[in-house]
Amino acid sequence: MSWLRDIDRWFLAEVLPHAPAYRAKAAYLCGRDNAEDLVQDAYARVLKTPDYRAIVTPRGFVLTIVHNLALERLRRANVVRIDAFVSLDMLGVADPAPDAFAIASGRSELKRLLDLIDALPAQCSRVLHMRKVQGMPPADIADALCISVSTVEQHIAKGLALITKARRDSEAQVEKACPAILTSRSVMPT
Repeated sequence: MSWLRDIDRWFLAEVLPHAPAYRAKAAYLCGRDNAEDLVQDAYARVLKTPDYRAIVTPRGFVLTIVHNLALERLRRANVVRIDAFVSLDMLGVADPAPDAFAIASGRSELKRLLDLIDALPAQCSRVLHMRKVQGMPPADIADALCISVSTVEQHIAKGLALITKARRDSEAQVEKACPAILTSRSVMPT
């Protein structure tokens, strides 16, 4: 078998022995009718891998490819079988959008941070707002406020230090105010 390439030998030794597992996963994800096509597509992708020797677990690698190809097919399909929706839950496909709690929590945290910035000394607050909220580079802030870039950087450092201290102090106050909650968490049975 001198006509076989190194990747072919690797494929025969490391990938092909696990073919039943690939077909089973593909059948579960997209049905028995499409399983073999899905596995063949996965094999084609594996054989196109430029650095196949770096693959530590070939079986896991191919199973991941089968999984991703099944997701890709579901996304592109005009008509999706109803039983495919059952397997969607198993695929771990989550809505990437934040939920209502995450949005409310983020807004609350942003308001708290903006309040801390506003409580800083006037020039420090102005510089930090321009840098962190508006996203201006230090050179542009220096030009807008007619100060040097090093002064801008000093204001940023001072402002961040003051905000960090204020947040730490606020968390310490919460810990003092609610010691029962903190101790009950550490004593709860697992």
